[in-house]
Amino acid sequence: MFSIDCHNVKKSETSTLPSLRVLIVEDSYMDYGLLVRLLGVAGYTVDPKRVETAEAMREALAEKSWDAVISDHNMPDFSSTAALQILKETGVDVPFIIVSGAIGEDIAVEAMIAGADDYILKSRLPRLVPALRRSLAAAATRRAERAAQARLRLLSSHLELVKEMERKSIAREIHDDLGGLLTGMAFDLSWLRSNAASDAVKDRLNSMQGTLMQASASIEHIMRELRPPILELGIVAAVEWQAREFSRRYGTPCHFTTNREVITMREEYSAAMFRICQESLSNVARHAGAKTIRIEMFADNDSVALEVIDDGFGFSDENQLKAGSYGLLGMRERAASLDGWLEVSSAPGRGTSIMLSLPLIERVFEVGEAS
Repeated sequence: MFSIDCHNVKKSETSTLPSLRVLIVEDSYMDYGLLVRLLGVAGYTVDPKRVETAEAMREALAEKSWDAVISDHNMPDFSSTAALQILKETGVDVPFIIVSGAIGEDIAVEAMIAGADDYILKSRLPRLVPALRRSLAAAATRRAERAAQARLRLLSSHLELVKEMERKSIAREIHDDLGGLLTGMAFDLSWLRSNAASDAVKDRLNSMQGTLMQASASIEHIMRELRPPILELGIVAAVEWQAREFSRRYGTPCHFTTNREVITMREEYSAAMFRICQESLSNVARHAGAKTIRIEMFADNDSVALEVIDDGFGFSDENQLKAGSYGLLGMRERAASLDGWLEVSSAPGRGTSIMLSLPLIERVFEVGEAS
């Protein structure tokens, strides 16, 4: 049990602070009452609840949201360490302050490392209100930052989707308009060659025919870069095609394996996975000096993972963070914008592994399974 001198508690400059829903982990009714009174004297309109067991705390956390948790350290059937762990399991970000008659410095340090916001000795209880105010402000700042990050990721996801739609639209227009024009020109050149009177004219028309074929090939390449037609066949076929194309273009074996023949994903998710795989392979070609590459795709009922592994030069963690290294950062942000994640594992001389995981919004269908 402890006592407080309410005259030493600094009152708020305003008449009343916001309502404070506070969960107090305390086995003493008297100490609980004094804590509530202390907060009231400080200007808070207190909505308190006392618990003293793990089960009661879990029920209280499930019952409603709380603004703060204040916990005694040592109780017969509970402790602040266990209470902090229960709070962390909920994923709720509210201040957790330990109030104890006696707590060792090593235990206090461990509690702060584990996520406690502060610890107050009961002999210095007037420190509680200032500590609580700081912790409430810090928690509000963290929540605002997370909300801003969530909005930025939502915007990033929307922009990527718009970009893919524009690429698809441009590729379609190129195919329909320029493709049609070039086809018409090819027929006209063929007719002119058949009806040309002199060898000099035929030679010039043959040259024009070759230039036209090069232009057609360039347009096909641009359309594939804008929107690879293989994506219409699904992400598995698209990534398998990337592996074959890499082997063909660079002469380096690129092996692809998957546990599912068909994986159904929303368009923005499959496009993101395709682009990140494309960027990863491009990095391998430019920097890795690899002799072999493996691409592994694994899907379960909740997510799809893609890993690109090479046996190349590798790099240190410092190189990932050097100025101008925006490729990996961009891939990570794109994954995060879709509630996924991307991890890079590398070391000099030991190759590189880039693993991407995206949530599976739609069901995965086995080969031959009705959709």
